Amino acid sequence: MRLWVAGLWLFAGSWADAALADKPLQVLVGMNKPPYIQVDSSDGYEIELLREVARVMQLPAEFTYVPNKRIFTLLQQGIGDIATLQKKAEGNPKIFYSCPYIRYQNVAVTLAANQISLNDVADLAPFSILAFQNAVQVLPDAYQRIALTSPSYRETVDQRTQVEMLQKQRVQVVVMDMNIFHYYNNKAEQGGQVQIHPLFAPTFYRAAFRSKDLASAFNQALQQVQRSAVYSLLQERYFGNATAAAPPPCELNPL
Repeated sequence: MRLWVAGLWLFAGSWADAALADKPLQVLVGMNKPPYIQVDSSDGYEIELLREVARVMQLPAEFTYVPNKRIFTLLQQGIGDIATLQKKAEGNPKIFYSCPYIRYQNVAVTLAANQISLNDVADLAPFSILAFQNAVQVLPDAYQRIALTSPSYRETVDQRTQVEMLQKQRVQVVVMDMNIFHYYNNKAEQGGQVQIHPLFAPTFYRAAFRSKDLASAFNQALQQVQRSAVYSLLQERYFGNATAAAPPPCELNPL
């Protein structure tokens, strides 16, 4: 269901011809996930970043919020022009990927008072864990093995609940993106000191396209944005850190 549509202008270079000039570009983005996506206020870091890339490009666009699991499927079905938050998959010559445009950093979080030591993914095994939805599909195989064998492992789509359950000591460990954790933890009415355990490598996400030329145009605009002052200012605004969600700089290699 489309929850928000904004008139933006995207520059697509040679891709934009007269026949497409007045046709809105359909951009598929995920559902509410602050501080990355905030549907009610039509902002959040990912939306603002895409909005800035859109400012550098020059075609009208419409943003549509859909569950993450459906974004790529809809693109494959011919719905939407750009599928955001994708990991590059090989073997499909009809799909083209941008440079990574956003970085997530998943971590394990415990209450400091519990003095839990986590130095490796395997150390999670004895503890009750509440993770984000589909964590087993995103995180390493070693994590998946723990999730599939532990009777105290759960996942939730409501990431506010993760923080609440940790602070109320109803779960020993939460696994989630560090920026999302800080967002909800800072809003918690009561909360103890926490310990952040950096057990996982960062995850870099790309945008996917059915058009090679559009993917190339997106990369050109993304590279320009990454080199601008706006890029670090956006991250500072949403995360308090000028590089909190920055992937490696976009390199304009042949697609």
